[in-house]
Amino acid sequence: MAALQTSAGLPAPFYEPFAEKLTTQLASLLPSGPINVSGMAPKVAAVSPFVQEAQQRIATQAGLGSLQFGPTGEVTGIGTGTGVAAFEPYLQRAEALAAPSAYQQFMSPYQQQVISETEKQLAEARARGRTELGAQAIKAGAFGGGRADIARAEYERQRDITDAGILANLRQQGLQRAQTLQQQALANQLGLGEAQQAFETGVAGQLGSIGTGAQAYSQSILDAIRQGNVLQETFPIQQLQSIVQPFGTLLSGAPFTQTPVMPQIEGPGLTAARAFGSVFGPVLSSSQGRAGGFMPQQQQQQMGLGALYGYA
Repeated sequence: MAALQTSAGLPAPFYEPFAEKLTTQLASLLPSGPINVSGMAPKVAAVSPFVQEAQQRIATQAGLGSLQFGPTGEVTGIGTGTGVAAFEPYLQRAEALAAPSAYQQFMSPYQQQVISETEKQLAEARARGRTELGAQAIKAGAFGGGRADIARAEYERQRDITDAGILANLRQQGLQRAQTLQQQALANQLGLGEAQQAFETGVAGQLGSIGTGAQAYSQSILDAIRQGNVLQETFPIQQLQSIVQPFGTLLSGAPFTQTPVMPQIEGPGLTAARAFGSVFGPVLSSSQGRAGGFMPQQQQQQMGLGALYGYA
């Protein structure tokens, strides 16, 4: 049996067809000019129109003017507004209602009619009382005397006190009613201002939430497109790398060329042992020295190639 001997040099000739094909494919992937990376550069989604509307509502709420937006949706300027916040009119009306005389506008238009009618009834009751008092004086034989004058004066005094109390009570009820309505109107204005703010804040928040979701979705689309572009650019190279890796050591010019030598006359067992040692001995010794005892990648590749060609 002919023994084999390992000699330094280029890879064996039967590897050349694979090397030529891989080299051709790698060369076709090399760019001929500057690489255009615009498709792989990160991009930021434009601001959603819902977010812009929320920003505009908040600006209007604060008394600002129209917002100007850039090409990607960012705020670039603020127009001239009224300078009056949306809730300020309610505060101004509340301030007017807090004035001491503001209750007068809440006085009932029917209150004076009630007072006038009450005064009329009190006058009639006074007149009837005078008539009854005179009849009692005549009946007692004291008409025109001092006792009748005293009784009449006391009657008038009591009527004055009673009538004044009745009229004062009516006026007090009207005043309290007007002041209650004044305080209620004041609270209503403040409540309307707070409600207006709450409504606008709620609407702006909802628009912002919708806009944030829409913008996140747009951003995910841009990210997916970018990832697709990166994959499109790198996948052919990654695929070739996975193919080249088993042949990398063999194609690097390492001393794995086997050349036949003159046959020697010896026993079959010795011939086989020498052939095995001459082929794998240098590989194992040099590879273990580099890898610290672990199976080197070159040996793994040789074993893989042996399996590929039916040597394993």
